[in-house]
Amino acid sequence: MTLSHKIEDLLLKRAEHFEVAKVIREAIKEYFSSVEETLLNHNGKDFLVRHTKKIDEFIQTIYKYVLRHSFKDYMPFHNSIPLTITALGSYGREELCLYSDIDIMIVYKNIEGFNTKYIIESILQTMWDSGLKIGHRVHEIDDLFKASKEDITIKTAMLESRFICGSKILWIETQRELNRIRHHNQKEFLLAKYEEYLTRSAQKPLNMEPNIKDGAGGLRDINTLYWIANVLYNATKIKDIVPMKINEKDYKELRMALEFLYKVRLTLHLIAKKKQDVLIMELLPEVAQKLKFKDNKF
Repeated sequence: MTLSHKIEDLLLKRAEHFEVAKVIREAIKEYFSSVEETLLNHNGKDFLVRHTKKIDEFIQTIYKYVLRHSFKDYMPFHNSIPLTITALGSYGREELCLYSDIDIMIVYKNIEGFNTKYIIESILQTMWDSGLKIGHRVHEIDDLFKASKEDITIKTAMLESRFICGSKILWIETQRELNRIRHHNQKEFLLAKYEEYLTRSAQKPLNMEPNIKDGAGGLRDINTLYWIANVLYNATKIKDIVPMKINEKDYKELRMALEFLYKVRLTLHLIAKKKQDVLIMELLPEVAQKLKFKDNKF
């Protein structure tokens, strides 16, 4: 029986919320306990996309459950319910690492007849009760632009928004706001990102225990390239600026380097069974073994 069928069966039996959350939690736990073979037998980027889509499925299932529980037999059309759930950050880029925080943004409208805030609270509570490691932002659509101006980190996260579920009509409106945010104060945004890059570059690049995500030459540097391409050229991926700004040869080398970093970081998470982005000496032998590296005599 699929997870959706199990939840539907519990709804028909008028089961308590904790019973539904328990079933979802067990499905999530089963998924995480079975990922090793898939991870090690696929390239890093492919696994990141697969993992992202699987988390999408869990969030979509929770969203549908909350709506069924809230509206019972009087379910309105999904597009008429004034909220949309979007993925942010690495989750938005479909690069969610195994035990990274799952960052989402819920955008809503206050429309009479919908208890929107109650639905949002129920969605978030069910996610937490189900064991998903959620980081969240909740914004009324008219407040998105203002929120993006408060903190460059918020603006950066919003640039990577991706639709997961909810009203597609509201998502179209959200995209219009995001486009407005993308083109506001471009120079200020780019200079701030450049300063962040310089700070990272000041770190010692030859580190015995490198930070795969935030260290010099790590994934965050590649993210910075994407953010610049997104703001200046509306690029949705780095390949969009080939050959305009990056030649094909350099792009292929970049992809190979990225693939290596993805695989190392994923393997670190797999071994530690938690968010682990620093390649510490203690874990190095097992990472090498899982990635099939062998000792070489010099």
